[in-house]
Amino acid sequence: MNIFYMNSPFARGIGKLVQMLYAGFLWFLFSLPVVTVGAASTALYEVMMKAAKEEEGYIGKSFLYAFRNNFKKSTYVWLPILAAEIIFVVNLFYYAVLGGGNYPVQSVVFFLLLLAGLAVYSYAFPILARFENTTGDTFRMAFILLLQNPGWTVVLIILQIVTLFLVWFLVYIPLLFLMGITGYIQAVIFNHIFDRLIDQGKIIPSKPEKSE
Repeated sequence: MNIFYMNSPFARGIGKLVQMLYAGFLWFLFSLPVVTVGAASTALYEVMMKAAKEEEGYIGKSFLYAFRNNFKKSTYVWLPILAAEIIFVVNLFYYAVLGGGNYPVQSVVFFLLLLAGLAVYSYAFPILARFENTTGDTFRMAFILLLQNPGWTVVLIILQIVTLFLVWFLVYIPLLFLMGITGYIQAVIFNHIFDRLIDQGKIIPSKPEKSE
């Protein structure tokens, strides 16, 4: 019966899972206007990166605080990514589907651009959650990190594709919480990447701790 004690590994694991699901639900709810996906993603990563280090506070309060404080910068980053991905999807559909297989080069190019945009999305918002950057610096840092960490980049792209497919195309209530789980997995990865670079002196931790 010790596994049910509040401080047992089992109880802590269940508590952590509940936090992930709650954060995932908040991400989905705050992403519904679409234009707010960037701010919601930044808030999710900020909360989950703290949770992965056992530094989280109240999930709902922390999420709302991060969403509000990162809204402007996150939106400036999100809108160009959204516009680019729409362009890539439209062109990919035109050449790969409507083209009837007559444009293999163009199809491959826009497919790769679509994946590149997804990779930038994967890195940009954790960067905003952890560091104080301008929009241009955020994009530059995202490009550098995705090229320096090709293995992790592939893992992150796969996680993003699986999450987006399940949440947006198979709208089933339990799946609305999924981003909390995959977001936590990504948070562990980004803590590893960021902490290693900070320890090596390649990145200066520039985002001050915020009171909640």
